[in-house]
Amino acid sequence: MRTFSDLFRNVMQLAYVTDDLDVACDYFEQTLGTVDCLKTYKSSLNGIAVVDGQTAEEWIIDVALVNAGATNFELIKPISGSVDLYRSAIRPGAPATFHHVGYRIPDFDEATEILAANGKSWAQYGHMKGGLRFGYVDMTAELGHFIEFMDLERGGEMHFAALEAKSNER
Repeated sequence: MRTFSDLFRNVMQLAYVTDDLDVACDYFEQTLGTVDCLKTYKSSLNGIAVVDGQTAEEWIIDVALVNAGATNFELIKPISGSVDLYRSAIRPGAPATFHHVGYRIPDFDEATEILAANGKSWAQYGHMKGGLRFGYVDMTAELGHFIEFMDLERGGEMHFAALEAKSNER
């Protein structure tokens, strides 16, 4: 079995929460100079989410993605349902607040086993059909933020590759 630290080998994303997705996107585009954010409003990400061990009946967020080279930025506005994992970190009025680091992993099931062997479990996990399996580990007590692990499927690989290519067109 691999070690817990092996899961941290492939950083791909820095994620932020916000109370206004358009303001956050404007900040990234205008102030930080990213290309235009790819925005999706009122999304369940076309999949399922399991929060605290229970399949969420409702899990709706606004989300925007944008890259700076290989680094993906995710901006999340919680809308409704089981989205308190995001809501609790928002600083009202700030364009965005850091929430988690996302790491790409090769095998979600193996990551689940590694977490369990280290006394950790998923605070939230899910599956976006054709895109990815994802899970959040609450590391706020230890590190001050959540960690997300993502096992990309073919559709997810293509999506993130397109975001990176768009950012490199400048």
